[in-house]
Amino acid sequence: MTIEADVQQGWHDAIVEMYDIDLTSITGDVDDIFYFTNQLKEDGTKVVWKTKIYEPLPIFSAGYDRNTNGQIAQPTLTVANVLGTFTQVVQSFDDLVGGKVTRRRTLQKYLDGSPQADPLQEFPLDIFYIERKTQETALTITWQLSSILDLEGVRLPRRVITQNLCLWKYRGSECGYVGVPAFDSRDQPISTAGKSAQAIAVINAWYLREQRKAELRSATQAKNQALGAQEAACDQFSLLESVFNDTIGFESFVRRNSAVGNEPADSYNVFWQGVEVTLDPTYHQGRLVATTIDPNDSNRETSFYEVERWGDNPAACAAANAAVATTSAAFTTAESNLASAEATLSAAIAALPASDSLRLEDVCGKRVSSCTLRFPEQSLPFGGFPGANVTRR
Repeated sequence: MTIEADVQQGWHDAIVEMYDIDLTSITGDVDDIFYFTNQLKEDGTKVVWKTKIYEPLPIFSAGYDRNTNGQIAQPTLTVANVLGTFTQVVQSFDDLVGGKVTRRRTLQKYLDGSPQADPLQEFPLDIFYIERKTQETALTITWQLSSILDLEGVRLPRRVITQNLCLWKYRGSECGYVGVPAFDSRDQPISTAGKSAQAIAVINAWYLREQRKAELRSATQAKNQALGAQEAACDQFSLLESVFNDTIGFESFVRRNSAVGNEPADSYNVFWQGVEVTLDPTYHQGRLVATTIDPNDSNRETSFYEVERWGDNPAACAAANAAVATTSAAFTTAESNLASAEATLSAAIAALPASDSLRLEDVCGKRVSSCTLRFPEQSLPFGGFPGANVTRR
């Protein structure tokens, strides 16, 4: 079932909202893309979408409504700043003006690691840019966002746009493609038939690199799933509610200064009239639930307590740790294999003569499909061509 079909049902899975905050155009560092969400999965693990881990953070955005009066939406984005997390970054980079904010939404069942995981099932992206900071307090920071069509000083059209046809220079500064010559103008893989040994080496190295990329994606997903299972299996305790009342000797709970078994050092013991009451060592925390008047004695109160009991499962935790070690090793191997394939491909391209026929057959089809073949890991701006980025300058 597609996400469109899901939302037409009488009910559907929870919608998970995620934010990509891209500051690369401000900081000049390609790694400065941050991923946040206001949610956690049902098992308490972090949200993972398209292999990206979204850090849990109190974050809220509103104002994406579309209207018919011609006014472009200007959403607001608010993030928690209790510990001053964003203050230094905001002060260092001019309130983050110009940063790109992408709001992603999908259903919980489609998240990575879920039985029905599907990275293709998501609502249309909302892409906006930070226009100005509107408020900063000790608790929160709020920005106003603007559409690419609503930025101050931008005049459109900057150049004539032809539908479904790329106008940018292939392998030039506009398109920016510097990869392997692998496809012809019809978006077909270039055949090795009749090619030189150097050209065959390039084509084979390219296919190997693509295979290694797929292996790394698979290894990353397996590792993230193992980490989530480890966090769930190795939780320190689970709540097993048991209620006691002071008629059998429980009055108050105080901290214990030493650990017992797997219990943390700051767990609790039960005391009655100053004397410690011995409990099963797996009980580690208690709290008052209610106090009631004894119906048979108005001068007597009865207090009820809940006690949390240790719920550690060493066997499950050990198995989860072993799975993390295995998948981490596979991930490291996949990273190493990809790096080796990249080096092999680079060497093969460097050894390819400038006059080789492979270079002559490498012609871009000037279609979006041509772009997606040459930039498989990149989200094309505005659903179009990489050269469209110049409209942001």
